[in-house]
Amino acid sequence: MTIEKIQQILIFLENNYHRQIDPSELEEISNYSYRNIQRIFNSVLNETIGNFCVRLKLENAYKQLVYTNLPVVQIAYDVGYENNQSFSKAFKNKFQITPLQARENKTNLFEQYIKQKKEASFSIGFEYVFKEKTQIHYKTVISNNYNNTDINELWDDIHDENKSVKSYDCFGVIVDQPIISDETKSRYDACVNDCLNPKNYLSKTIFGQWYAKYMHIGCYDEIEETYRKIYHRWLYESNFELDTSPIIEHYIADRNSAAELITAIYVPVKRKLSK
Repeated sequence: MTIEKIQQILIFLENNYHRQIDPSELEEISNYSYRNIQRIFNSVLNETIGNFCVRLKLENAYKQLVYTNLPVVQIAYDVGYENNQSFSKAFKNKFQITPLQARENKTNLFEQYIKQKKEASFSIGFEYVFKEKTQIHYKTVISNNYNNTDINELWDDIHDENKSVKSYDCFGVIVDQPIISDETKSRYDACVNDCLNPKNYLSKTIFGQWYAKYMHIGCYDEIEETYRKIYHRWLYESNFELDTSPIIEHYIADRNSAAELITAIYVPVKRKLSK
């Protein structure tokens, strides 16, 4: 099975984890038997399809609990549980806390991450922007806590493949939230709006909603510091409600000096609010 087929299966599962998936649907996507799909999926991702879907249900529920004010029972239904009791039991088995405790303790959840910040100042500005939908081509890498080495290797391959393309915009889609999700399975989508051979890529649309736009200036290896400022402001200073869709990075400048690199970070928000 090609890596493109595996990625297509992965995307299908991520879009449909909240419902019962018939094995024939995966067979139609891949042209493989379900038994072979299970075997290959497990060898590549180190988990079964069933475990993968359950993990997505609970991790996405956790995001909704800390990012939104939706009722717990609605979140349970949104991620595919028939009732709140079965959802709460599964959630506690995975995270050792109840859904209500997860919501009440969201500050503690992010505080340890924020405390790792090197700079004394937590000040960071942002602007609200609405980004229209953009069609892109992309490749995916799954790494441990968004390992920069793995991500850079993927981008090196993409740039090598597109040397003859005059210009193209580059975006990074941060699919998972390692503070909540299994950090060993952090998925990153490297996206371009133009490429030499689209058949070598998957395609989708990104953006299409309101974002809080932050700017990171300098080496990408230091971008974690900017994220700590972002989450600090979200927890303590801002009154916007985060959306559970992925954060998107736009790599605006790729110059010779690392100090001149510019990355726009688009954090999805539920609606535009006053600053």
